[in-house]
Amino acid sequence: EGKLEWAQGYSEPGSGSDLASLRTHAERDGDDFVLNGQKIWTSRAHHADWLFGLFRTNPDAPKHRGITYLLLQMNTPGISVRPLEQINGRNEFNEVFFEDVRVPVEQTVGEINRGWYVGATHLDFERSSIGSALNMLQTLDDLRDSLEKERESRGITRAHTQRSPTLRTEIAARYIEASVARLFSYRVISIQLREEVPNYGASMQKMFSDQLVQKIARTAMKTLGLYGPLWDSDDDR
Repeated sequence: EGKLEWAQGYSEPGSGSDLASLRTHAERDGDDFVLNGQKIWTSRAHHADWLFGLFRTNPDAPKHRGITYLLLQMNTPGISVRPLEQINGRNEFNEVFFEDVRVPVEQTVGEINRGWYVGATHLDFERSSIGSALNMLQTLDDLRDSLEKERESRGITRAHTQRSPTLRTEIAARYIEASVARLFSYRVISIQLREEVPNYGASMQKMFSDQLVQKIARTAMKTLGLYGPLWDSDDDR
């Protein structure tokens, strides 16, 4: 189809929020790096053609140094992927294992042992989340549509929502907050259009959006009741 799918090899068991503590190492061997270790929570790795990631290339350096940003094909010998099944039955996340995986040194992005700075700049743009506000608004619309479709069902009828002004107010608040998230997105876009790195703006957007996703989930659970854990916005039942 003329497209490639990429996965991000950052998080590891014990190295998530403190990403600089990562331990999956890449040892130089001539024109190759030899990779050994594990990544986790790798979104869509089971469908990816390539992976970009951070790997420890100098274990003796301070933890924010000695890291290199590498690109590698997922069909490289020694790479294995194990999906992590979620409670809803989906397999979006994966574990990725590296056993003597050889990656050409020429597939390094930036300088060897200075990949942390490449990765940090990458995260500035990833955290922009300029599409997240739209996704949240669509989720709220799906929730509203689901209530309409299920208005005859016990526990989530239209009459129930009408008898619950607090819940209606809460849903309205989520819409307002999602609109605020969209304004954050516009701000980040304006920074990018000025060809600047959206550092603090992207971090603010990321923090606000992550908290809002959880609030929307709690509101949806209150709205749908026991049906909540089974609800899928793609499910028309």
